[in-house]
Amino acid sequence: MAIAGFEPRTIELREGTKVHIRPIVPEDEPLLHEAVAAMSERTVYFRFFSPLKRLPDAMAHRLAVVDYNDRFAIVATSHRPTGKERILGVARYDRVVGTDVAETAVAVVDEFQRRGLGRTLLAVLAKVARAHGIKTFSLIVLPENQQMLGLLRKMGWIHQAKLVGGVYEITFDLPDET
Repeated sequence: MAIAGFEPRTIELREGTKVHIRPIVPEDEPLLHEAVAAMSERTVYFRFFSPLKRLPDAMAHRLAVVDYNDRFAIVATSHRPTGKERILGVARYDRVVGTDVAETAVAVVDEFQRRGLGRTLLAVLAKVARAHGIKTFSLIVLPENQQMLGLLRKMGWIHQAKLVGGVYEITFDLPDET
Protein backbone atom coordinates (compact mmCIF):
# COMPACT_ATOMS: atom_id res chain seq x y z
CA MET A 1 0.00 0.00 0.00
CA ALA A 2 1.61 3.29 -1.13
CA ILE A 3 0.90 6.14 1.27
CA ALA A 4 2.55 9.58 1.29
CA GLY A 5 5.28 9.78 3.91
CA PHE A 6 5.17 6.09 4.79
CA GLU A 7 6.93 2.93 3.74
CA PRO A 8 6.18 -0.31 5.60
CA ARG A 9 9.32 -1.47 7.34
CA THR A 10 10.79 -4.04 9.65
CA ILE A 11 12.60 -2.75 12.71
CA GLU A 12 14.58 -4.44 15.43
CA LEU A 13 13.72 -3.67 19.04
CA ARG A 14 16.42 -3.11 21.66
CA GLU A 15 16.62 -6.80 22.58
CA GLY A 16 16.60 -7.99 18.97
CA THR A 17 12.93 -8.83 18.29
CA LYS A 18 11.97 -8.00 14.70
CA VAL A 19 8.72 -6.11 14.30
CA HIS A 20 6.93 -5.09 11.11
CA ILE A 21 5.38 -1.61 10.94
CA ARG A 22 2.60 -1.06 8.42
CA PRO A 23 -0.63 0.91 7.98
CA ILE A 24 -3.67 -0.47 9.73
CA VAL A 25 -6.26 -2.11 7.46
CA PRO A 26 -9.94 -2.93 8.09
CA GLU A 27 -9.07 -6.63 8.32
CA ASP A 28 -7.13 -5.81 11.51
CA GLU A 29 -10.33 -5.56 13.58
CA PRO A 30 -9.96 -9.06 15.08
CA LEU A 31 -6.27 -8.41 15.76
CA LEU A 32 -7.19 -5.19 17.61
CA HIS A 33 -9.57 -7.21 19.80
CA GLU A 34 -6.74 -9.64 20.57
CA ALA A 35 -4.22 -6.85 21.25
CA VAL A 36 -6.51 -5.09 23.72
CA ALA A 37 -7.30 -8.44 25.38
CA ALA A 38 -3.54 -8.98 25.81
CA MET A 39 -3.11 -5.62 27.57
CA SER A 40 -3.26 -5.20 31.31
CA GLU A 41 -6.21 -3.34 32.83
CA ARG A 42 -3.83 -0.47 33.57
CA THR A 43 -2.62 -0.20 29.94
CA VAL A 44 -6.20 -0.31 28.64
CA TYR A 45 -7.24 2.36 31.13
CA PHE A 46 -4.33 4.61 30.18
CA ARG A 47 -5.24 4.32 26.48
CA PHE A 48 -9.04 4.46 26.60
CA PHE A 49 -9.65 6.17 30.01
CA SER A 50 -12.09 3.39 30.73
CA PRO A 51 -11.75 -0.08 32.26
CA LEU A 52 -12.82 -1.95 29.12
CA LYS A 53 -13.10 -5.69 29.60
CA ARG A 54 -13.37 -6.10 25.82
CA LEU A 55 -12.94 -3.66 22.96
CA PRO A 56 -16.46 -2.97 21.65
CA ASP A 57 -16.98 -4.08 18.04
CA ALA A 58 -17.99 -0.57 16.91
CA MET A 59 -14.82 0.87 18.45
CA ALA A 60 -12.62 -1.79 16.85
CA HIS A 61 -14.21 -0.98 13.50
CA ARG A 62 -13.67 2.76 13.93
CA LEU A 63 -10.05 2.21 14.94
CA ALA A 64 -9.33 -0.14 12.02
CA VAL A 65 -11.03 1.86 9.26
CA VAL A 66 -9.12 5.05 8.44
CA ASP A 67 -8.84 7.31 5.40
CA TYR A 68 -4.98 7.37 5.42
CA ASN A 69 -4.96 11.17 5.40
CA ASP A 70 -7.06 12.85 8.10
CA ARG A 71 -7.33 9.61 10.09
CA PHE A 72 -4.25 7.43 10.03
CA ALA A 73 -2.96 4.52 12.09
CA ILE A 74 0.06 2.29 11.97
CA VAL A 75 0.47 -1.06 13.65
CA ALA A 76 3.53 -2.94 14.81
CA THR A 77 3.10 -6.64 14.21
CA SER A 78 4.94 -9.90 14.60
CA HIS A 79 4.11 -13.46 13.72
CA ARG A 80 3.40 -16.14 16.27
CA PRO A 81 5.09 -19.54 15.93
CA THR A 82 1.83 -20.66 14.27
CA GLY A 83 2.46 -18.02 11.58
CA LYS A 84 -0.55 -15.96 12.63
CA GLU A 85 0.07 -12.22 12.77
CA ARG A 86 -0.54 -10.29 15.97
CA ILE A 87 -0.55 -6.59 16.80
CA LEU A 88 2.01 -5.47 19.38
CA GLY A 89 1.34 -1.74 19.22
CA VAL A 90 -0.73 0.92 17.50
CA ALA A 91 -0.16 4.63 16.94
CA ARG A 92 -2.80 6.84 15.37
CA TYR A 93 -3.82 10.37 14.66
CA ASP A 94 -7.15 12.02 13.91
CA ARG A 95 -6.98 15.48 12.38
CA VAL A 96 -9.08 18.19 14.00
CA VAL A 97 -11.38 19.15 11.11
CA GLY A 98 -10.14 22.08 9.06
CA THR A 99 -6.82 22.42 10.93
CA ASP A 100 -3.22 21.27 10.82
CA VAL A 101 -3.62 19.76 14.32
CA ALA A 102 -4.25 16.09 15.05
CA GLU A 103 -5.12 14.23 18.21
CA THR A 104 -2.78 11.31 18.67
CA ALA A 105 -2.62 8.14 20.73
CA VAL A 106 -0.30 5.19 21.11
CA ALA A 107 -0.70 1.86 22.87
CA VAL A 108 1.71 -1.03 23.19
CA VAL A 109 0.93 -4.51 24.51
CA ASP A 110 2.50 -4.80 27.97
CA GLU A 111 5.09 -7.45 27.12
CA PHE A 112 6.53 -5.11 24.44
CA GLN A 113 6.60 -1.92 26.52
CA ARG A 114 9.95 -0.36 27.44
CA ARG A 115 11.64 -1.77 24.35
CA GLY A 116 11.54 1.35 22.17
CA LEU A 117 8.40 0.37 20.27
CA GLY A 118 6.20 3.27 21.45
CA ARG A 119 8.92 5.78 20.61
CA THR A 120 9.41 4.27 17.15
CA LEU A 121 5.69 4.23 16.43
CA LEU A 122 5.31 7.89 17.45
CA ALA A 123 8.32 8.97 15.39
CA VAL A 124 7.05 7.14 12.29
CA LEU A 125 3.53 8.51 12.81
CA ALA A 126 4.89 12.07 13.15
CA LYS A 127 6.68 11.72 9.80
CA VAL A 128 3.47 10.51 8.13
CA ALA A 129 1.49 13.33 9.73
CA ARG A 130 3.94 15.95 8.43
CA ALA A 131 3.60 14.48 4.93
CA HIS A 132 -0.16 15.01 5.27
CA GLY A 133 0.10 18.64 6.35
CA ILE A 134 -0.25 18.12 10.08
CA LYS A 135 2.02 20.38 12.10
CA THR A 136 0.88 19.79 15.68
CA PHE A 137 -0.07 16.76 17.74
CA SER A 138 -2.29 16.99 20.79
CA LEU A 139 -3.04 14.31 23.32
CA ILE A 140 -4.51 13.76 26.74
CA VAL A 141 -2.48 11.83 29.29
CA LEU A 142 -3.46 10.77 32.79
CA PRO A 143 -1.00 12.04 35.44
CA GLU A 144 -0.44 8.44 36.58
CA ASN A 145 0.78 7.48 33.11
CA GLN A 146 4.39 8.32 33.92
CA GLN A 147 5.64 6.01 31.17
CA MET A 148 3.96 8.09 28.46
CA LEU A 149 4.93 11.40 30.05
CA GLY A 150 8.53 10.16 30.29
CA LEU A 151 8.52 9.04 26.67
CA LEU A 152 7.26 12.43 25.49
CA ARG A 153 9.92 14.18 27.61
CA LYS A 154 12.69 11.97 26.18
CA MET A 155 11.50 12.73 22.65
CA GLY A 156 11.48 16.44 23.49
CA TRP A 157 7.77 16.60 22.75
CA ILE A 158 6.35 18.18 25.88
CA HIS A 159 6.31 21.84 24.88
CA GLN A 160 2.97 22.70 26.36
CA ALA A 161 1.25 20.63 29.04
CA LYS A 162 -1.68 21.87 31.09
CA LEU A 163 -3.34 20.00 33.91
CA VAL A 164 -7.06 20.39 33.19
CA GLY A 165 -9.78 18.43 34.95
CA GLY A 166 -7.34 15.87 36.31
CA VAL A 167 -5.60 15.10 32.99
CA TYR A 168 -2.67 16.60 31.13
CA GLU A 169 -3.57 18.25 27.85
CA ILE A 170 -0.37 18.19 25.84
CA THR A 171 0.33 19.82 22.49
CA PHE A 172 3.57 19.92 20.56
CA ASP A 173 4.72 20.97 17.13
CA LEU A 174 6.02 18.13 15.04
CA PRO A 175 9.68 18.35 14.16
CA ASP A 176 10.45 18.98 10.48
CA GLU A 177 12.49 15.80 10.44
CA THR A 178 11.75 12.86 12.77
